[in-house]
Amino acid sequence: MLYHKLITLSIPCIVQVSKLHNDVTHSLTRKCLSLMQLPQYKDNSNYLHTKSDKINRVSAPLSKYLNNMNPIFKEKVIKNYLSWNVNMVDPYLISDNVSNKFSTLIKDDLLENMCYVIELNPGYGLLTRRLLEAGVPFMHLYESYDAFYRELQSLEAIFPNRVKITQANLLKMPKMLNLNRSLSASNSPNMDLCELYNNVPKRKWEDKSCMQVIGTVTKPLFIRHLIISVIFETGFMMHGRTIFYLAVSPSIWNRYTCCNKRNSTPQIMFKILFNTTMFGTLDRKGFLPWQQVRKLKTSKFGPEDDSEVLFVVKLEPNSNLLSLFGGREHLIYFWHFVRHYLYKPSSTVIPTLERVIPGFGERLVKKNYNIFTQFRELNIDQIIDLYMEFKSCPEFNESSFLSSGDDIRRIYDPYMEAE
Repeated sequence: MLYHKLITLSIPCIVQVSKLHNDVTHSLTRKCLSLMQLPQYKDNSNYLHTKSDKINRVSAPLSKYLNNMNPIFKEKVIKNYLSWNVNMVDPYLISDNVSNKFSTLIKDDLLENMCYVIELNPGYGLLTRRLLEAGVPFMHLYESYDAFYRELQSLEAIFPNRVKITQANLLKMPKMLNLNRSLSASNSPNMDLCELYNNVPKRKWEDKSCMQVIGTVTKPLFIRHLIISVIFETGFMMHGRTIFYLAVSPSIWNRYTCCNKRNSTPQIMFKILFNTTMFGTLDRKGFLPWQQVRKLKTSKFGPEDDSEVLFVVKLEPNSNLLSLFGGREHLIYFWHFVRHYLYKPSSTVIPTLERVIPGFGERLVKKNYNIFTQFRELNIDQIIDLYMEFKSCPEFNESSFLSSGDDIRRIYDPYMEAE
């Protein structure tokens, strides 16, 4: 880059440069070499990549945190960390202490509910090893980065016939489904995704879970996808109920679990669809890349400090969902009801639903509603009860609501019917 700038200088400038004293030239050369050692030049000259140079390009707090590591492992961590665009990498464990605590928090519950265990983005396999040592008989690892494969393959040698590795990032399951593109291309489900479940037992929704998934989640999109997966029995729920043991950011957990007066559709559905358990917390610094340190703040969902801790939680889909709503079809209609009518929480209940089913307001008055009652005044039990009353009307089957719900349901039908 510097050379390119020099050759584009005007002729007078070149003349002036040629007259510079040798000492000044040497000084400029030293500055150029200094510039080349900055991170943006790290790929330009391999001879600059000494161990000390790599450590110097790691932030001081991170370098201090890595000091207690095995030197060989530390060098590998630094090399990988500096070679990636950290904004594109999902969190991975680098601390034995944190992986030990993660395993300790979940292993007892996991061993009681075990069927087919998979781990998302295991990285160096620190947590994998602890869980295998704790008694998990077999783990299927889904890792997308080749840099981690040497460590993961060493686990195959230590624990023969107990580890399988597949190159995939299942945290990006929403993109793997990509419903619109898949359906327009072949009118059939994404068979590559179906193949990922070859060894997962297929069970009825009310039976025991078919799979247990372990991972770290720092993006809300993944939780939103789990909501859709439960509603339409697709994605992670293709073969039945899947239990998740996750390390999640506080901001995500608070967003979906904290009580407030303006519950959004994802919050309402999350609380209805999942039973949740909080096991404890982990030091966020035990995962790379580190979260950007921000001033601690309190949002409407509660205190958030994603740079300090992760919450270790269990998400288990409710086994009685289908009996509660009267089948998968009505669970989908309920989701459509919530997203359609609670989109604007200040809307009044009776006038809104009267436009769909004339005369429905009379039934609500008998249940102590009035023309001023707003959707945001209802708690979750009242929302469910309101939908049950709504769908029990004889006019429901001929309503515009049902036809719009059917349009949504048909988009997902091929995935629900996939073998």
